[in-house]
Amino acid sequence: MFQDKRLIPVFIVVFVDLLGFSIILPLLPYYARDLGASPVMIGLLISSYSVCQFAAGPILGDLSDRYGRRPVLLYSQIGSCIGFILMALAMNLPHPLLWLLAARVIDGLTGGNLTVAQACVSDISQPENRTRNFGMIIGVSFGLGFLIGPLLGGFLSRFGYDYPAWCAALFSLTSVLATLFLLPESNVNRDVAVAGRSGGIFANYGRVLEYLKLAEMRRVLWIYFFMAMPFTLYVTMYSLFTDRRLHLSAEQAGYFLGFAGLMGIIWQGAVIGPLVKRIGDHRALLIGLSFSTIGLYYLAFVDVWWKLIIVAILFSFGHGISRPSLTSILTAAAPPRQRGGALGATSSIESFSRIVMPMIGGPVVGSHPAMLGWIGGLLFSIAAILAAGLRRPGPSSHS
Repeated sequence: MFQDKRLIPVFIVVFVDLLGFSIILPLLPYYARDLGASPVMIGLLISSYSVCQFAAGPILGDLSDRYGRRPVLLYSQIGSCIGFILMALAMNLPHPLLWLLAARVIDGLTGGNLTVAQACVSDISQPENRTRNFGMIIGVSFGLGFLIGPLLGGFLSRFGYDYPAWCAALFSLTSVLATLFLLPESNVNRDVAVAGRSGGIFANYGRVLEYLKLAEMRRVLWIYFFMAMPFTLYVTMYSLFTDRRLHLSAEQAGYFLGFAGLMGIIWQGAVIGPLVKRIGDHRALLIGLSFSTIGLYYLAFVDVWWKLIIVAILFSFGHGISRPSLTSILTAAAPPRQRGGALGATSSIESFSRIVMPMIGGPVVGSHPAMLGWIGGLLFSIAAILAAGLRRPGPSSHS
């Protein structure tokens, strides 16, 4: 699976981290609701993690360049573990919602796990293998994590919402041990001064505006923006939607998210690669956005549980094919010396979406659940319209 055995501990670290995160994801709205949170408060709780990660992420990345990947990764993982423990204890403490908020803030301020792990992959990989290694470690970890995590979290929720939180804390502790005993330091050039960096916390995010000034990048980044917003809305508000619209339990919501993760693995493993190779990135992007649009629009008409299966099939296929296709188009459109920065700009767009969309989605879905489908479908429609006018990439990007 991995040509370089040093990537195995990185894979273990990323997979275990994502497993802990995905266990909590479908349960947080139910947990907060039972503690007395309104839909608006639920949206703020979900956004609080991303706001703190938005501020801390670049700082942790710079620290890992200066002092090494392992110490920063350990700090991040220990913070996640503390956050999960505090989440498990919140229901038994005075003012439980404040403690739940504190748990999300702590996890967000230390939430550089994935960023630093990606830096490890970049350190270890040869240039010709870097893309493949990113796909294997990040792609497979996400697929397996979002298959197993929601299923496990849903099952454990039948015993109480603190059980999934304790399980996530255990996985975080396992990740700490894996980093401590299995992961060697990969940043061997950390003694080289990190120069030329200025602008503070928001410097990395402000570069999005720089790339929007490039004609060949502008439309691609806008497509990414209108694709990231509905995806984040769907993922973060799914559990609140199933609670308000269908009155499903946290266990049932976790099982449906696990099914969506399984479909994603099937599409990625058996369908999407050969399809993109056959029809090219541009056509694949249009097909993917079309399926995503239909899937989210259909969410507005879901009134019984089995219709969620249709949404999962359409949406997982659509997003599974559109995201890698757009990333390929993006890297082809970016100037050769600025491809890393262009990918960083997409990360900034995703960070922005994870902050804004839960704040919007909480009150909207709380009062009018069907609007999740209409808003998400509209945003995907805009992305599809922009993609239809995209200049077709050259033959090299079809390979």
